[in-house]
Amino acid sequence: MRTCLKLGRVCLLTSVILFISACDQLFTDAPFNTDGKLTSAELDHFLVGMKEATDISQKVDSCIKIEAVRRAEIVGDPQTIDPKTLPLPEENWVPLDKSDKRIILAQLVVSQSSVLCTTGREM
Repeated sequence: MRTCLKLGRVCLLTSVILFISACDQLFTDAPFNTDGKLTSAELDHFLVGMKEATDISQKVDSCIKIEAVRRAEIVGDPQTIDPKTLPLPEENWVPLDKSDKRIILAQLVVSQSSVLCTTGREM
């Protein structure tokens, strides 16, 4: 029971940090103006912030990075992705511009990776 609560807190904290990091994009220059698949710089933007704000082990951090890169490779280019394959409403995805799609997708990939690596389960 305690382990479950601890994992829940880790997931909640990670989600909050990723949300704050995404909001920070409104005020800073970000690497989200490229084309094609998500880049390691885009993923690192969220990974570095999460690592700084949480007390995760090197093993978990490494797992999240590896899993995020793997997932980014699978999802491909945010501009050509089928919105029906995403775990968010299509009407929220379609009107986003290129940069916003890259931000949201990078955040989603890192969030899903962190949940998998901290709990052993998919989101």
